[in-house]
Amino acid sequence: MKTMNKKIVILGIGLLLILGCSSKDNIHKTKSKRIDPHKPMSWGHKQTVYVFADDNVWKYAKGHLKKTLERVQFTTENEKVFIVKRVPIDNIDNFYKFNNLIFFCDLESNDNVSTYIKEIMGSKVEAEVNENLVGMYTKDNVWANDQFILFILGSNERDLLKFNILQSHNIFDLFKDKLFDRIEGQLYKTSIYSDNRFAAFRWSLKLPKKYILYKNDTANNFISFIARLRNKPDRYISVYSQKIPKEEFDRDWFRETRKNISWKYYDEDEFFDRDVRMEKYKLAGHQGWRLSGRWQNKKHSVGGAFQSFAFYDEASGLVYLVDNSVYYPDGEKLEALYELEIISNTLKLKEKNN
Repeated sequence: MKTMNKKIVILGIGLLLILGCSSKDNIHKTKSKRIDPHKPMSWGHKQTVYVFADDNVWKYAKGHLKKTLERVQFTTENEKVFIVKRVPIDNIDNFYKFNNLIFFCDLESNDNVSTYIKEIMGSKVEAEVNENLVGMYTKDNVWANDQFILFILGSNERDLLKFNILQSHNIFDLFKDKLFDRIEGQLYKTSIYSDNRFAAFRWSLKLPKKYILYKNDTANNFISFIARLRNKPDRYISVYSQKIPKEEFDRDWFRETRKNISWKYYDEDEFFDRDVRMEKYKLAGHQGWRLSGRWQNKKHSVGGAFQSFAFYDEASGLVYLVDNSVYYPDGEKLEALYELEIISNTLKLKEKNN
């Protein structure tokens, strides 16, 4: 019990720092993500989220929370973006330094988790939740650096559970944004190419030097790089541009062009329409499309996952197609795809685009 009280004090201080960040939609986000040199780094699988919730809350929140966070990304294995695991509050000593935590609190309840949160959150937060009926608070680096904690509170169980459903997209986006932050932080610890590396093209990219040249066809506005590290997925990123009238840029053009590029430059890679999906998507601030799914290569009897992004630049009359491809038969591919998407989002069109 002594140890638990100590943890309560520490977390209480962290929660008090959240105050004053109110917003109309009852979501309160911390402004500071400063690293504390006195704290350890958080640990655990970056895509596992540990949940503290009382029995009855968990009974009704579990299904929707899992549906929200464990949504599937269409790869060769249909990987879950996150894995949700409930852990008992009595066991918090073993989990309080993990990467991702969620706490549910019903202010009317005297069960263990709700009591724990009420003891540490202070009267100001309690009054705020009672007034608004619900509240969602985020906090970085409470017990460890690079840690992300989400507190979901309701003045009663019904409002709490309803809020959990209504905020499902926000909950997913909060954890996905944090995951991308972590991947980006690791990715850009290494040096990147200067803009001069892309002098022959109408764009530049913030590309780490672990990616080396794979194919270069400057005459046809295509270049591709590969990162190949031991015990890691092979990651390919390419950029292609083509001048076409705007009315020709549609789903069919995108699908067929991606088929032609992969067949020509990736030694007969191909995909079947049943294995892909297309959706509207924004890349590097440009609204366009994303095509994602599975690729295969009959010539070499291999396959993997890919995603391609395409958008039209009216200033130049060019369509840009940025392609991400992963080959890794031994394991999961999702984190590698996210890394490639982060790089793709750094695409910057040059001002002189004529």
